[in-house]
Amino acid sequence: MGHITVSEKVAAPVEAVFAYVDDHRNTTRYMKDLSKWAPVGSTTHGKGAKFAVAMKAGPMTLSSVVDITTWTENRAIGWTSREGFKQTGKWSFAKAGEGTQATFDMEYEFAGGIAGRMLSRAAEPIVRLNIAQSVRNLKSQVEKSAAKSAAKPASKAAKAASKATTRAAPRKR
Repeated sequence: MGHITVSEKVAAPVEAVFAYVDDHRNTTRYMKDLSKWAPVGSTTHGKGAKFAVAMKAGPMTLSSVVDITTWTENRAIGWTSREGFKQTGKWSFAKAGEGTQATFDMEYEFAGGIAGRMLSRAAEPIVRLNIAQSVRNLKSQVEKSAAKSAAKPASKAAKAASKATTRAAPRKR
């Protein structure tokens, strides 16, 4: 069984990082080589949600159906596969100064006994690199989103101040 943990500090509040990960529509945007993370049923987040998952691993595509087994707002989102490629994983989020420590932890197992264990050992460096890139992608995307959000209120305030100044300026005769 392979086990990978990758952690990264994200310059955004815990609430922003958690919300980004919790929105299933973002998952294929930041997870490297994940081609599918689609809801199975009407529940799209929280404990009990189910997702059909597909990830490219070299020439193979590994497919699973996962259940969200852990969901604690602004703290953790965890899953376990129920069908297909065996995996359990969890995102955890903790306040780190002005930002967030985001940690991705995953265990996986290739079927096939000894051959599966050999495949797991061979695949681990690739999987580890993909997961590390995924966590960096999450960091980059959330930080860009947070910067845009921070700029919007500032620009609204600047426009409001500009309008107030324009209105208050005396007219020239």
